[in-house]
Amino acid sequence: MIFFQHSSEHFSKNSAFSIIHTNKGTALHWHNAVEFMFIVNGGLHVTLNGEEYLAEQGDLVTINSSVVHSAKPTQQGLDYYILIANDEFFKSNGLYGENTFFSPIVNSQKIKDIFGDIINEFECEDRFKQASITAKTLSLFIHLNRCHALNQNAQQAVCDKKITAVRKTLDYINSNYKNKISVDQIAKEISFSKSYLSHVFKSVTRHSLVDYINLIRCQSAKTLILNGYSIKQASSECGFSDVSYFTRIFKKVTGDLPSNIK
Repeated sequence: MIFFQHSSEHFSKNSAFSIIHTNKGTALHWHNAVEFMFIVNGGLHVTLNGEEYLAEQGDLVTINSSVVHSAKPTQQGLDYYILIANDEFFKSNGLYGENTFFSPIVNSQKIKDIFGDIINEFECEDRFKQASITAKTLSLFIHLNRCHALNQNAQQAVCDKKITAVRKTLDYINSNYKNKISVDQIAKEISFSKSYLSHVFKSVTRHSLVDYINLIRCQSAKTLILNGYSIKQASSECGFSDVSYFTRIFKKVTGDLPSNIK
């Protein structure tokens, strides 16, 4: 799966960060926020701007703001925490994540100690919880800056032309998938050639543009069907003009027929 997330989707009103305890992977997406994944048990195949990494027990995955990323479990028994801090959090504390780059995978006792403290605070319930997590998140970020920062040239791909093209494409498709759109139209809208855009999009996401458009449409249609829409209504709402074609594409994308969705 691939989707685009604004950082606001992760945070409640006036919240600087969010923490998730999970055993599931994450779909390919990007957001204007710095993200950390700490592996308690098991392993993750992580993709950052098209580059693949293996994160295992005790590793911290660091994901810079605006990086296109995803994570897939390597085996059963995965247990990890996701900490996402919006850019305003760092700005308000005299730091700024967007222009700071870290080693993608970090494993050190200091990191384990700091994130262990964050987890302990996350699991407890008292009136100092939010303030304590804020302080420890700042401590984590400062330690990464001091000991695990890379110079900007080492992470130039983050600002590279191809990553900009992919992010713009994700934005455009996620905003317009309900309409009739084509690869030619997308390329024109974001000012890249069709051949270049098709190549870089697949190299980073592992999906062709057409496959991605069908994927996002089918995901949306599935949600609508689960919420009571008829198959015809859902297919039309998600950009399919023909129900038979929708059924064929839905089966190809999801492995099931829309009539079996409950």
